[in-house]
Amino acid sequence: MAKHKKLTLSTLESFLEEACEKLRGNMDASEYKEYIIALLFFKRVNDHFQEEREVRRKNIMARNGGKPVDDTELDKSNAPEYSFFVPEAARWDTVKQAKANVGNEINVALAAIEEVNVGLEGVLTAIDFNKTAGKAKGDKADNKKVSDDDLVDLLVHFDQPRYSLKDENLEFPDLMGAAYEYLIKYFASNAGQKGGEFYTPNEVVKLLVNILQPGPEAEVYDPTVGSGGMLIECKNYGVARYGDEAQMTFYGQEKSISTWSLCKMNMIFHGIMDAQIEREDTLSVPQHKDDSGTELKLFDIVLANPPFSMNYTDPKEHKERFNYWMPKKGKADFMFLQHMVSVLRNNGRMAVIMPHGVLFRGGDEANVRRWLVGKGYLEAVIGLPKALFYGTGIDAALLVVNKEGAAERDEVLFVNADREYKEGKNQNKLRPEDLEKIAYVVHHKLELNKYSRLVKKADLDAENYNLNIRRYVDNAPPATRHDVKAHLAGGIPVTELADLAPLLNAYSGLQNALFVPTTEPYTQFVDTLQSKENLKTTVESGRFVAATQQTYHTALQTWWVTLMPALQELPQSRNVYDLYQHFATTFAQGLTGPVLDLYQTRGAFAAYWDCLLSDFKSVAASGWNAELIPEDEILESQFADVLAELRKNQARRDEIESLFREVNELEEGQWNPDDYEVMPREEVQLLKARLKDYRSQLKEFDKAITTAKKRQRAYQKEQEKAGLLFSSDNELKAIEADLAALESQRQGVLELDIELSLANAKQLDYEEELKLCKKVIADITKRKDDLVAKAREKITEEEAKTLIMARWERTLYSVVDGYLQAHTRTLLAALDSLWTKYETPLAELLTVRAQETKQLDHFLTELGYA
Repeated sequence: MAKHKKLTLSTLESFLEEACEKLRGNMDASEYKEYIIALLFFKRVNDHFQEEREVRRKNIMARNGGKPVDDTELDKSNAPEYSFFVPEAARWDTVKQAKANVGNEINVALAAIEEVNVGLEGVLTAIDFNKTAGKAKGDKADNKKVSDDDLVDLLVHFDQPRYSLKDENLEFPDLMGAAYEYLIKYFASNAGQKGGEFYTPNEVVKLLVNILQPGPEAEVYDPTVGSGGMLIECKNYGVARYGDEAQMTFYGQEKSISTWSLCKMNMIFHGIMDAQIEREDTLSVPQHKDDSGTELKLFDIVLANPPFSMNYTDPKEHKERFNYWMPKKGKADFMFLQHMVSVLRNNGRMAVIMPHGVLFRGGDEANVRRWLVGKGYLEAVIGLPKALFYGTGIDAALLVVNKEGAAERDEVLFVNADREYKEGKNQNKLRPEDLEKIAYVVHHKLELNKYSRLVKKADLDAENYNLNIRRYVDNAPPATRHDVKAHLAGGIPVTELADLAPLLNAYSGLQNALFVPTTEPYTQFVDTLQSKENLKTTVESGRFVAATQQTYHTALQTWWVTLMPALQELPQSRNVYDLYQHFATTFAQGLTGPVLDLYQTRGAFAAYWDCLLSDFKSVAASGWNAELIPEDEILESQFADVLAELRKNQARRDEIESLFREVNELEEGQWNPDDYEVMPREEVQLLKARLKDYRSQLKEFDKAITTAKKRQRAYQKEQEKAGLLFSSDNELKAIEADLAALESQRQGVLELDIELSLANAKQLDYEEELKLCKKVIADITKRKDDLVAKAREKITEEEAKTLIMARWERTLYSVVDGYLQAHTRTLLAALDSLWTKYETPLAELLTVRAQETKQLDHFLTELGYA
């Protein structure tokens, strides 16, 4: 049978997502992130402490000849076995018992851990589990951001034995760090505009690090460190490239206390215990000093993504950093850059993300550009695609500064990469091939047509140091050519067909199958192509696209068979990072060809590797664990109906939450009942208040009507005794009129009550349906864990190996096929454009017009108008 199952990254990600779901409806992701991360940290520190406590127990027993160990010996906070000491009041088993004032219990526990552990000062107390929203009403503390019930629910969730965060239960050593990175990205993608305050997309971070290539002992600094992603990526790069020789040290500074706290925990999750992350405004009070304590510390590598065009206050210390002073309103960009240059060693390198405006704005910003170029510091200016960053659509550029060889540098490399990216619904993304291409071009100072160019200092001086990238590398597509003769008489110019040669030549024989020569210098589509739709059918037929795809599949199969033994030996060799360089080189050699160029091939392999990296680490650390077989893969094969029910409810939950989110984000006065299915919170509260008022009115009307009817009956009895007729009695008529008026008024209020009750019922229906969906999701999630666990128990280690390797191979083909399909789509779009442009020549249009005119004249004659 398969051996003990450990936590994989995918399992831990799902577990953490479920924790987020418990708070998702209560507040924005930018707010609830700190609660989830703090609880994860709290649980991890406790679990790891218990693990280390047992190690200490065994060590003491070994020294004392096996005698039992007293708890006082185990509870020495300075014991060498402890990474962090957890006092009694902060033990998980104590805190998880809390049922009232839960937020306070957690706050006290976090403060206790912070108090006895050097390096945690202010980190955990920066997060307040008793934080409130607005003012409480009366004496009721009903305005907490997270209620006691929700916190109890979270504690129960984190307390599941299956999700112990001890080292022995983790698939690979850096699993907690990888899970933290996943959480931060999850929060950023769900936090909207606020996501950019603490997270830079990992693809952009990788680009900076791959350009800078920090050395094995580099001192790395990020002056606007955020949650620490850039420092972590430098660490990952060092481990990948240098292995055990990587001895980098990390420094960072952050202004926001909550983001600083996240960064400190990020370092700890990744095992970086000596990172010097300081809290303050970098421009005003820089914190990192040299050994003398008077001068700023210098660094080998500096990288940052400062907030774009923010305001700043007068620097209080080390004003010598700034050669030029920017306006204080919205112009802090070059203040950050000057600070970064000032703390860069004479052989140091830096990269910083800046808004495009810094490349061409005048005033002192122009002086900074003149200074950067004149000193030879500026090595490269890279234009990035639009909408890469959370919370801003501002165009961005990457400035690369290199002090090494600055005195001899006479050129600046301009790279215009703003057209090469993967388009997303809300946010664009750099693809692996885009990263490979940019980094390769920068490292080798390549000049590529419409992509990169080396520009002399003298040329930049002639342009008054305007660094607008399009002045030097214009990558705008050429204007669409039109051949007048072809438009008049038909045909397709062979020169335009030649432009498609790089695409067409990837598919042997395709050009001859699509085009036939006519009068020189023209060609045309073959007669069998009756419509544009037939183009797609012809291109994708087995003789062309499928044949090329098969060529690549054959190369993939050869590569896979050759390298498969190295993957199978991972549990013994554990050389995950050594494999990457060897695999990447042989992959590029075996697959670069007519469809995929060098950058795309390297990008395809990088995409494949990134997709499965956590798997490779897990197998290297823990062998062929059935936990690596995805839950959905097991459910799909054995419990398809359960998975279908789960997905249906998840989809409906997202739809309803979207309805509520949409109306609650409307500006005041925008909502009306005809345009939206549900009501915003304010309208619901108003409706409930009005219903309460109407029902109070109905009670009063009922009382008044009952009283009027009693008066009516009493008066009628008195009249009957006196033998009088009712019909002429004015007092009785007055009573009846009052009664009729009351009943009419009551009916009016009742109709309003019914109308509002229906609206409220519709709202309640949606709320109840949402609750039901969440309940079904929770029930299935709980049940599916048991189903999957039982299924996995039956899988042997050899069977797990076979299944995992098969998925790795399928993923390989899937990734490469994605690139091949993208190439085919590009070709089809070009052919479609060519067809549309020259489909109908003028002569044919005139003939059709003459026929239509003749037909119209005939109709007019028949109608008597001619």
